[in-house]
Amino acid sequence: MSLWQKSALGPGRVVKCQSCGEPVAAHWTGILAAIPAFLGGFVLMKSENLPLGIVAVIGGVIAMGVLHTFLVPLVRADA
Repeated sequence: MSLWQKSALGPGRVVKCQSCGEPVAAHWTGILAAIPAFLGGFVLMKSENLPLGIVAVIGGVIAMGVLHTFLVPLVRADA
């Protein structure tokens, strides 16, 4: 599974594993990986400096992708 495919997974999205063919999904704790993106949006709303806010959002989205890709485990989806 590519990094892009894994980062697009969530607890409600199930795909077949390319290795074993079984259905897999991201663990529910993957929802917590979105916190940096929300914090970036909060900085954008509260910042008086637009470029700083945009950088905060972009950094938050990148951090979310990295966390989801490398720290959130895949679990077997029992259908």
